[in-house]
Amino acid sequence: MLSRIKNYLWIAIIVGSFYYLLSHHFIFTSWNSFDILPKQELTLKYTFFSLKQANPEKVLRIDELREVGIGDLMVENGMITLERYDEILRKIDYQ
Repeated sequence: MLSRIKNYLWIAIIVGSFYYLLSHHFIFTSWNSFDILPKQELTLKYTFFSLKQANPEKVLRIDELREVGIGDLMVENGMITLERYDEILRKIDYQ
């Protein structure tokens, strides 16, 4: 009986962990720090993403990341200024 409860507990932990992976973006900003952003839908697209050597304009062209607020994260970390962020968004909206 106890072993069956342990098995169910392990299955619940594995399923819960996989659900958490499907529902969040893990954005690496440097070697030892990362931020977590919630996804809008359950998918494996861009689950792990690095901003270390990324071009801000190319990152903001990714709809899934832009919609959850990666631009604000880039401004907070000092990767781009607020003015540059607005300029990139206008350029993307124009195209």
